[in-house]
Amino acid sequence: MRHIHLLGIVAILIFVATETVAAEGKASLCGKATVSLANRPTTTFPFYVLNIKVSGLEYRYLYDIEREFFMVRCEASATGKMYILFNWMCGGSGCNEAGFGLVDADTGKIRLKPKGRWRRDGNADKASKILGHPVQAFSCPVFSRASTGMLESTGELCFLPSLNAPV
Repeated sequence: MRHIHLLGIVAILIFVATETVAAEGKASLCGKATVSLANRPTTTFPFYVLNIKVSGLEYRYLYDIEREFFMVRCEASATGKMYILFNWMCGGSGCNEAGFGLVDADTGKIRLKPKGRWRRDGNADKASKILGHPVQAFSCPVFSRASTGMLESTGELCFLPSLNAPV
């Protein structure tokens, strides 16, 4: 009985450990989806590439350098459904700080697309409605400029353009 209980705890820990997003070139799981994110060392399109693999299918969501910050994490809705939440934003005073996108982690299909780059284009309200709870800000204590990013202890992957790509 004690061994069964211990195996259950180990299984839960393994499950929790996989509920993060990719870093250092390794794809990680979010629900049923394998997720990876890359930025390119040039300003050509696409600049950021969000790769989602689920049920043998691969989806590539492409974003340009128009907005220099790209943040992603695995997010559970109020009902427990898993989503890949990302925020694609720029850093100016008039910029949209809520350029959220949501990808369904069961299907790999995008559920919410980020809108325009200006503050008036924010969509935190729509993301919150889909998730069933307010979207929490990304903490991003470090922004990576590497091509595959760096996973922080928060489970977030936060990118800035590489040093070779002017913004």
